[in-house]
Amino acid sequence: MSGLESFVTANRDRMLEELKALLRIPSISTDPAHDADCRRAAEWVGDHLRQLGCPTVEYLASATHPVVWAEGPPAPGRPTVLVYGHYDVQPPDPLDEWTSPPFEPTVRNGDIFARGATDDKGQTFAIIKAFEAVLAQGKPPVNVRFLIEGQEESGSQILFDLLAKEPQRVAADAVLVADTPYYLPGWPAVETGLRGLCYAEINVRTSRTDLHSGLYGGAAPNAHETLVQILAALKGTNGRIKIPGLYELVERPSKEIRDAWGKLPFNERRFMRDEVGAKALTGLTKYSVFERLWALPTFEIHGIKGGFTGEGAKTVIPAEATAKVSLRLVPKQTEKKVQRLLAKAVKAAAPKHADVTVKFIHGADPVVVDVVSRPIELLSQAFKEVEGRGVVPVRSGGSIPIVPELGKAGAPVILSGIGLPDDRLHAPNEKINLEQVWKGARVFGRFFQLMGEG
Repeated sequence: MSGLESFVTANRDRMLEELKALLRIPSISTDPAHDADCRRAAEWVGDHLRQLGCPTVEYLASATHPVVWAEGPPAPGRPTVLVYGHYDVQPPDPLDEWTSPPFEPTVRNGDIFARGATDDKGQTFAIIKAFEAVLAQGKPPVNVRFLIEGQEESGSQILFDLLAKEPQRVAADAVLVADTPYYLPGWPAVETGLRGLCYAEINVRTSRTDLHSGLYGGAAPNAHETLVQILAALKGTNGRIKIPGLYELVERPSKEIRDAWGKLPFNERRFMRDEVGAKALTGLTKYSVFERLWALPTFEIHGIKGGFTGEGAKTVIPAEATAKVSLRLVPKQTEKKVQRLLAKAVKAAAPKHADVTVKFIHGADPVVVDVVSRPIELLSQAFKEVEGRGVVPVRSGGSIPIVPELGKAGAPVILSGIGLPDDRLHAPNEKINLEQVWKGARVFGRFFQLMGEG
């Protein structure tokens, strides 16, 4: 371990500047205005891997959001580790809630704040630095392949299409995905499952054009009002989703799994105050917080647009309104099945006088991962050597669409990152703790070494 530690210690300042350079690129994959930025982020990753000694670096499948494919120096007779990550990021809105600009990385109290800091640039960066650290010790202990995409935050369709044509890309002895957090500070985790996702837009039109509320109010239909009524029909105030058939697909975790979750250290009041930042926790309160986060479906409203939302007053009756919504899915639920259920429920809730459509944006099926494998044992050993504690098995409420494809060749998929629960991914003031990044470089470097030792 001393070689990895000394490398990280000696190169922290340089690595911090490199991380800042990557975080400055506004690679927002869902916004076409940032297509060139996504390409720039891909080239930053590819150029960096080439400089570290990768003899093969390719930009695949897209001119604007390419998949970066890189192969490290060959290690004949040694195992192959496939590293997955993504260089694209979520939109930074609302901008006025950021303490410092989202694409001007700022260090405060040992954390670096920027969009993408923990999801997923900072975590992917930690693995790249681990790769650099082991190469600095001599010959590579394993064959390392990098598969870094630019569309994870908007559905991964480019990578799905690539792997459908070239499935050999995922042939490996282990797939390492660092896009998840510790369970608690000092408690590294391995994810045993991910919820799926069904993301959609519900659009309502009630008249040809906006109308004067004084002249027509009381008789003309209001698109916002109609949309709110539809949304209220889809979810009750008690947190229960009212989409017929949705819960019939839910398989509750076994008592053994629920008992194991119950043994994890957890303070509900601290979670509510420090992580959620709210006065109460909602949802199906007869279930534990863990079940609500990891094992039950959700229905969330992400944004509503239409009518007038500017400064001052404008008395219009909106003709059109749109809501962006999503459902998180649990094992036994599939994206396609839930799409049908949602579309049917919206149609049933829509009044006859309104034109209502549902447009599906992207999604993914839920994933259950087998965490009993030699590579996971070795990663847990690496964490124990660096952190003083091995990994604890947990589930994630989030989604990584491409995970099922990464394991199709039979390699165990390891979902284990170095973020912390309060990193605010997808939210204003996203950050990652720099000690976690340097620790990650040592952990993943040690994992590469242990894999090479067999």
